Order: sequence, then C-alpha cells, then structure tokens
Amino acid sequence: MTTKTREILPLPITHTLNNHARETVRWCTPSLDNASARVINPYESDVSVSYQLLGFPSEPSGIFKKAYDSAAKAYGADHTLFSVNGSTGSNFIVLRALSKQIPNLRILAQRNVHKSVVAACEDYSINLMFIPPRIDRELQIFLPNTISEILNAIKRTTPQVLLITNPTYEGIVLDLKELVKRIRKEYPNLIIFIEEAWGAHLHFSKKLPVSAMEAGADICIQSTHKQGGALQQAGMIHWKNGKINSEILRDSYRILSTSSPSYILLASLDAAREMMMQRGNQVINHLLDIAQKLNYEINLLPNFKVITTSELKERNSSVFDRDESKIIVDITNTGFSGYQIAQLLEDNQIIVEAYNQYSLLLLVPFRSTEKDVERTIAVLKTIKSASDKKIKRQPKLLLKILKDIPKILELRDVAKLLANQIERVTLDQAQGRTSAENITPYPPGIPTTIKGEEFTDKIIHYYISLSKHPNSHIIASDKSLKTVLVVK
Repeated sequence: MTTKTREILPLPITHTLNNHARETVRWCTPSLDNASARVINPYESDVSVSYQLLGFPSEPSGIFKKAYDSAAKAYGADHTLFSVNGSTGSNFIVLRALSKQIPNLRILAQRNVHKSVVAACEDYSINLMFIPPRIDRELQIFLPNTISEILNAIKRTTPQVLLITNPTYEGIVLDLKELVKRIRKEYPNLIIFIEEAWGAHLHFSKKLPVSAMEAGADICIQSTHKQGGALQQAGMIHWKNGKINSEILRDSYRILSTSSPSYILLASLDAAREMMMQRGNQVINHLLDIAQKLNYEINLLPNFKVITTSELKERNSSVFDRDESKIIVDITNTGFSGYQIAQLLEDNQIIVEAYNQYSLLLLVPFRSTEKDVERTIAVLKTIKSASDKKIKRQPKLLLKILKDIPKILELRDVAKLLANQIERVTLDQAQGRTSAENITPYPPGIPTTIKGEEFTDKIIHYYISLSKHPNSHIIASDKSLKTVLVVK
C-alpha cells in the first residue's frame, strides 16, 4: 500500500508540470535563465538541516554565511538573508523586527501594499497608515505617489517607518534617489523600507530604474524568483548599517523562517546571484530586446495598444521611470475584457502575468525567445474573429472606490475583536458596515478592502462585477463574495 502510494500519487502532477515546461509560453514569473547553475536531480539533492557540514542558514554559518555575504556585495547591501517563503515571509520577518526595535510602531505606506504587509501589521499591532492612492483612471492600475504627497503625509502622520512599493506591479517607479535625499534632509531618523519584490534585477543594468540599495534605502525585500533568476518562492532581504538593528532582524529571521528550509530554493538564490554578477547586463539586454519586439508586434494588431513609458509620464506626473521588461497592453478597444483574452491565451498554453477588465500585463522572463513572440501574436490575431464573445463594458470604478472608502477602525483594533464581535452577512447587506476581513483580488495580491474600512455601495458594486469573471481569483473568507465578514 505504501509503495503504491509513492509510485502513483506524484505522477499526475509530475506529468502535468513536465508538459507545461515543454510546451508553454510564459510571460510571467519565475524568470529563470537557462544557462544558470542548477540542481540536476532535486529528489536526490533534497537535504535536511541535520547535514551540519553545510552550516545553518538561520545562524548563519558555513556555506550559507558565504552565500549571504556574496549576495550583499552583489546587490549593494551591507547584509543579506535568503528567504524561502517569498516576499510574504520576508515582509513578516522585517515588520516583526521593526515592531520589536520600535515600540508602538507607526508605518506610513502607499495603498498598493501587498496583503502580507497588512497581515503582519495586524499580527504585530503596528499602526499602518496610508497615503491616499494614485491610480491610472484608464488602465485601473496603481501609480507611485509624488514626492510632495509622500512628504506631506509624513508631516501629517509622523511615522517612524516609511514603506514604499517600488517598482509597482507594472514596473512603474518614482524618483527614489530624490525621495531618499529629501527624507534624509527633512526626516533624518525615519527608516526607509522599500518593498522591492519586482526589482531583484534592477541593480544590474543602467537601462533599468535605480535599485533600493543604490538609492540609499535602509532596507528592502525582493522576490528574486520574479525577475531575478531564482526558483519560485525564493527571495532576499537586504539592508544597510545604521538604522536597522541587525541582531533583532536576524532573531526575527530565526523565529519566522522554517526550521526545514528547502536547500534547493536556497541554492537557486545563490545561482541567481552568481548569474546576475557574471551576466546580468547581458541577460537583461536580451529580455529588453524581446520586450521591444513584442511591443512592436502587439501594436500592429487592430485595437491593441501597448502603453509606453512616455505616455504614462505625460498623463501622470508621479511616473519617473519604468522597467520596460514589463508590457502593459490596453485592450479597451478590442471589445473583450482582460479576463477573456487571458483565458484564450491560456487555452493555447500562453500564460500572462496579470489581467483586469481593461488591460493585460506581460512580463518578459530571461528564457523568452522570438519564437515565443511569434506564437503569442498568432493567437492574439485570432481574437478579431470572435465577435460573438464581446461583453458589456463595466464602469471604471477602482479609482473612485479607493479614494472614497472611509476608514472606521484602525487595523490593530479590528484585530483585537473576539469571534462574537464579528458576523457574516450577504454582500448586499454589508453596505455601511465595517469590514472584519481583507479582500484581495489576485494577482497582484493588493487588498481592495482592508479590515476597518467601510463597505460602500461602490465597492459592493465593484465586487459584484469582479465575481462574474470565471477566471478572477479572490482571496477572501468567501471567495465567491456572496458573503463577507463585518464588525457587529
């Protein structure tokens, strides 16, 4: 019986993954380089921490300390730790450490924070405050705040930590060097924490925006799997000497990191570091060349429009630069939603990074080729003949929604509520009630409702529209959004 289970259970998953690897065009993470060093047989090489000769990743010691020191040097930091829990785990580690370092911690953040930031602030009783969001009205995507907006919010809220998401999910950045310079002058004690999940490759090319460490931030986290060359779920934490208590941070790392880490994921981080140090500029030039070709070919298609960096700058003063290995495609004039087009592409084994009602987001990984471009364009060309699937367009609500949602209770106050102080109601009964849960469309994992915010008629209408798309994924207590949790 035991032998049978071992032989049979993995096969469907293994076969599916093997077929996926051979046949799928991926405009999504992870961004792996085919020439990077890799574990030849993961099943034979999966090692326990009991193998003490290697050292311990959480101390750190042995080969892990050497790997961390090499990574810190490569990425422009004073210290680095490897994470096998993605940016989610890294955010928890950093925020726990900051809450231990600074009692009654207040953090000012942009509204496009990852769900893990909200969850960690709730768990560690951190007062999380938000800068009013900027969103592109046409594309319904988050934009960076202006430096003036950030400085005014700092003055108004007096935080000890500023948390900036840079780049945004779409690769858009603010003038980070100038922001750090202004903060150092006006608020010298403020800790600058950059959520750089989408910027693990920035430090290795002058053709990309400046990295957090180069800009002079105190600490940053990266999802190295996204565009840095590591396996899925692998990430790094980088920080500089000065404002971060290194001992508290390492203690947080030891407590929150798994005691059974994947050495295969850790090895992929070291391989990614080596690859970026030796050939980073070369592989980034390649992916930018593929991105340029894909941009050109998409723009030749009727009703498809690639959004350029210059266009974003013209209509949004907060846009300073952009990582152009990411491609934003406006599909408003196609008569289809991004959900429909993404489904058509996936039916043809072409995976895109993200989509919404009005746009697609394509990420160019290191392994992309011109054949991938040709195959994708061939499928997109078939869309013009599918007129029977056209949909009724939904109003562009997100900008209005997020600026108008009242905050009734602080996040940490909601976290203290007992089970009998929370109830479940139908979505249409939630209007005017205070949310007792976070609701997060995924990707990219940015909450549209955060605990303590009010359910307005507009947000309810937005959720009703969102739930009608069969391939939308919503992280909530009831993923159908027929019911929600509210404060009694």
